[in-house]
Amino acid sequence: MKPPKESSLFAGREVRFIEDEVQAKVVTDRLELRRLAPFMGQECSMSQAAAALGLRLPAAFKLVRRYLHLGLLEEVRAEKRGGRPIRYYRAPAAFFVPFALRPLDQIGQQNRAAQLDIFEGNLSRAMREGFGSGWGSLSAFTPSGEVYYELVSEEGEFFDPQSETSPLILSGWNRFSLSHTEARELQKKLMDVLEVYLSRTPAPEDALERQTYQLGVFLARDYSADHPKKS
Repeated sequence: MKPPKESSLFAGREVRFIEDEVQAKVVTDRLELRRLAPFMGQECSMSQAAAALGLRLPAAFKLVRRYLHLGLLEEVRAEKRGGRPIRYYRAPAAFFVPFALRPLDQIGQQNRAAQLDIFEGNLSRAMREGFGSGWGSLSAFTPSGEVYYELVSEEGEFFDPQSETSPLILSGWNRFSLSHTEARELQKKLMDVLEVYLSRTPAPEDALERQTYQLGVFLARDYSADHPKKS
C-alpha cells in the first residue's frame, strides 16, 4: 500500500491512500464508515465497538472479522487476562479514494440509494403520526412555473412547515431557473445553513432530549432540461 502523497492535505494526518476497488467501495459507504468509526484513529476492543455501535458481541465479531479480511483493520495488541486475551484493533484515521478509482457519481449513488430507502420509511411514519384523516395532496405550480404538491386538508388547511405545530418534515425535488451567479449564491447559503449544525458540539446535558433527523440537500445543473440549439 503506497503512502499518502506529500501535500498539505496529508501533512500530519494519518490517511490511508486506497488503491483497491473493494476497499474503495467500503470506505466511501456512509454506513460502513459509521461501523468503522470506533476503530478509526484509535485502539478499540470488540466489546468497546459493540457498545459504541449498539451491537451484540456476535455481530461485532463478524464486523471485525470482515474488516480484518478487507485489510481495513489491524490487530495492534492483546491484553492477557483470565481466559481469552482482550484484543485491540485499529483503522486509519481517514481514507483517501481517488475519483479515478471510484468516481463521485458512484459514491453518491451508493449512499443516496441507501439513505433514500431509510428516508421513505421515516417520512411515511412521520406522515402517519403528523396528519389526521382528511389530508391529501393538491397539485400546484410555483410562480416560476415548477410543479409541486401542496399538502392540504379537505377543510382547506395548508401544511405550513414554519408552524410550531406542524410535523417536522420536508420533502420534494425543486427545479429553479438560475443564472450561474444565483446558483453559486444558493450553494453558499445552503452550506452556511448546514455548517451551523455540522460544526457544533451537542451539549451533554440535553442528550436525553435529542433526536436524530435525516436531511438531504442536493444541487446540480439539470442537463435534462436543456433544449438542443436549432441550427
